[in-house]
Amino acid sequence: MRVGQTILVKQNANNSELQRAIEAVIPAATKQAASIADRYKGKNEAETCKKIFDYLKNNINYKADGANQAVRLPSGLMRTLQGDCKSYSVFTSAILSNLGIPHKLVYASYDASDPTPTHIYVMTNKGCIIDAVYGKFNAEKKATYKKYKNMNISYIAGMNKRRMGSMANNSIGRSCGIGATMSGLEWARQFGVVPNKSEAWLAINNGSYRKYAANKILIVAAGGRGVVRKLLEKNAGGMATSLNTLYQAAKANNASEQFKKYRSLEIDWFENGGNPNEFLESIQEGAKKTPTGKYFNKLMKMRAGGYTPNIAQWIAAGISVMFGKKYNESTGQIKGNNSGIGDPATAGGTAATAPWWAPYVTKIVIVLGSTAILGTVGSALGEDGTEGEAGQGEGQNNNTGGGGNDNNNEGSGRSALLPILLIGGAAAAYFILKPSKK
Repeated sequence: MRVGQTILVKQNANNSELQRAIEAVIPAATKQAASIADRYKGKNEAETCKKIFDYLKNNINYKADGANQAVRLPSGLMRTLQGDCKSYSVFTSAILSNLGIPHKLVYASYDASDPTPTHIYVMTNKGCIIDAVYGKFNAEKKATYKKYKNMNISYIAGMNKRRMGSMANNSIGRSCGIGATMSGLEWARQFGVVPNKSEAWLAINNGSYRKYAANKILIVAAGGRGVVRKLLEKNAGGMATSLNTLYQAAKANNASEQFKKYRSLEIDWFENGGNPNEFLESIQEGAKKTPTGKYFNKLMKMRAGGYTPNIAQWIAAGISVMFGKKYNESTGQIKGNNSGIGDPATAGGTAATAPWWAPYVTKIVIVLGSTAILGTVGSALGEDGTEGEAGQGEGQNNNTGGGGNDNNNEGSGRSALLPILLIGGAAAAYFILKPSKK
């Protein structure tokens, strides 16, 4: 809703909602800024960008939003003389749009373990950077992850139709407002998972925090969290749909059995180094999509029924859903590009981090139970029109992790071993460094 010249997004808005709100308000901001745009026009594009930058840097006080996430229109920004990176970027885009300068929004993350955007600024298509929060003209802090949103000038102008940081003093580390409104640790404090104590105290006295701190920086855990989020965002096997149903029931009644189940997944995600707010974001994004991954869904139902798929089977299902590639359980080879071991954005990374994400997916399945898992799912096909390789049969329901590719199931142990060999040192490090449960 509107509050003066401010668009109040919502309390505790998630990252995707904030991005949509920013982009949705720009057309109105552009129309509003039409009467003032010319005052920022320079002799060339660079001079124009510098005038916008100087105005924001010298006249607007940086103030991060809290739980109530807001996007200020230009008049609101100029009236209150305060805002954060969201409002800075809306103002900049509105001026550039009126002056006919093509540009894009830059969503950036500075966390190697999480690509979720935590800051936003503007860059022209010719490469001029306007980030007054960073405080240096035509410069940007090096981001680990970036994504761009091109602005359609004619449309926007109406002509033809966690948590980046207090960027004040060029520092980065508190809240800029575009990221998740709470960090993983803040979530845990708010819901009583850990006491509201200093991190130093928690490091000595709290087991949940120690697990969180260790797994947050553990490479294989970070990569595994990335794979789980991508599987959720693809709605692999209908997993996001099922979890969203559970979440909605939990939200409706915090004393229900569904609440206890969903909270158990949140706590486990936290203890494995993640932010439960971002876990929920991936669920909600995936729930909007048609479920895909017949084989992934099949493994979910098999596990809910008591059969234990081996890691090779989960790898084959996961790679098929996310990349449309085939994984040979017997050889541990991925058809096509097998680069990027450890990077969840690649098929090789999905295989490498399977010792982390496959057990977590198993926990999700167990919490959901067989009745909550979808019975009909669309298809995620391999390169040749089939999903995965031979050797994905159900085997005997003996709970031994079978699923070999011949009648006597001799392939079971072989296919379970090969993924471990594939990941080598990364997996070894995971099992050695993973905090023990107490």
